[in-house]
Amino acid sequence: MKRLPPGAFPTGAEGGSGTAARAVAGERGARAAWTVTGDGVVTRPQPPGAGGVATWPVADAERWRRAGGPAILAPAAVGGLLGVLVVTAYVLLYGVADTPSPVWHGGPGEGAPGEGTDWRRYPGAVLLAALPLWYRYVPVAVVPAALCVAVETGVSAARNAGTGDAATVGQAVVLAACGLAFAGGCLRLRARRRQRALALKVAGKQRFPLPEGVPESDGHRGHRRIYLGLALALTASGILTEGLVRDLSAGGTPYDAVGQQRVALALLVAATTFYGRGRLALRAARRLYEEAQPALIVGVRAGPDGRHWVYPDARTATAAPLIAYVPRRRDTRTRTRLLGGGSAYGPGDGYHDVAPEQEPFEAVLYGTVAEGDEAVLVHADIEYHRHGETGRMYATVTTAPLRPDRFHRLGPWEAADGPTRQRERLRRAGGTAAGGGPRGVPAGGGAGEEPAAYGGGRVERGRRPVRPALLRRVRRRLSTRGADGRGACRTRACPTYGSTSPWAASLPTAGSRSRVRCADLTP
Repeated sequence: MKRLPPGAFPTGAEGGSGTAARAVAGERGARAAWTVTGDGVVTRPQPPGAGGVATWPVADAERWRRAGGPAILAPAAVGGLLGVLVVTAYVLLYGVADTPSPVWHGGPGEGAPGEGTDWRRYPGAVLLAALPLWYRYVPVAVVPAALCVAVETGVSAARNAGTGDAATVGQAVVLAACGLAFAGGCLRLRARRRQRALALKVAGKQRFPLPEGVPESDGHRGHRRIYLGLALALTASGILTEGLVRDLSAGGTPYDAVGQQRVALALLVAATTFYGRGRLALRAARRLYEEAQPALIVGVRAGPDGRHWVYPDARTATAAPLIAYVPRRRDTRTRTRLLGGGSAYGPGDGYHDVAPEQEPFEAVLYGTVAEGDEAVLVHADIEYHRHGETGRMYATVTTAPLRPDRFHRLGPWEAADGPTRQRERLRRAGGTAAGGGPRGVPAGGGAGEEPAAYGGGRVERGRRPVRPALLRRVRRRLSTRGADGRGACRTRACPTYGSTSPWAASLPTAGSRSRVRCADLTP
């Protein structure tokens, strides 16, 4: 739905009035809030900041977006550049240099004669190779890693001056990569703190418990990456242990363990990246469930690649998207609670379905807003009754980590006309019924060409028609009932009209494979 009904807003706020509320941004950023009770009664306006869920003014959202730093320091772009620099440094130091590398050398023919495999400088080589992936996925670890590699490279260059032009250029490339990773990592961590502070300032001092039916992501978030990282690290440790034992037990003959070092290097880089990324995701998920969270009313728009982008609101067409997340089926709960029903299509009221790829819809965001944080988003889905003007609104809850993406492929949007969409929906529903096709109607979950399902806002393609034999059996059962056909349902309640429906008894049992519903039958 374009707009959230009153029942979607949180209650039981800490440090406030405890009623659901919304705020509207003024021309200069001032917020004038009004409260909405559970039964939809609107009270008189309160002073700004008196309580409730605040909206995100466009000016404050733009300030939050600029606090994220320049786009040239985006994780994907800088990570790719760091990868090129690291590969270039390895080629210059270990492939082109005429003299042994002062950073990392191997056994006979590569290192100093009689020294065997160099183990002391091996950790620096692992840290250098991990800089691109750590900058993109584990920025907390890239800052000390870049500092350690830069110090070691500088000391080695001072001790081995004049080792050759290729080695000198390789050391310069290593220092450049370390400087870029260190500066970019510091700026990203600083941007996270600033964005969290700005979002908390807009949300105010109110804190709300998480909504009913929220998926508990802290029980599985990051576990696969953590276990995979541990397995890879254990494998790398076994390979390095074998090489080290053979080197120490070789006696006076130098042992070349460079092959084991290279294989373990790739495994260690992957292991630390998987483990660090999973550990940070698990920590963010646990932090979300530990205490009450701030909340903001935002807009959400679905992108063509599956990412959903958060907007400051669902009304301002000139606002830019702020941050992205990817909703997963495991982290989404549909039909968590009934928000209401009816047909409210007043001019500009916003209570109508929209195509999420074409324009943003309203949602409540719980949690801090910064890359890497876990957030909960609540929006409303509407399910229309077949060939009817009324529908039911349900709350859908999604838990997802916020991504560090900067670039999107979303174009401008225009607000849809609710009454026009309603008339088109009814016209299309009547046309499909007359043509003998699927009797579904488009709902607010797609572009308006798919039949609406009765299962929590999900869209069902190619609905199977009702078998004639099943219809005959249902009609025979109805003919044995009273004159009005009413009575308690002996199988299960009608999902649309309740247990007092004249078609409630015609529904199959819960174990039946048929999917006939009361709206599929004609009295």
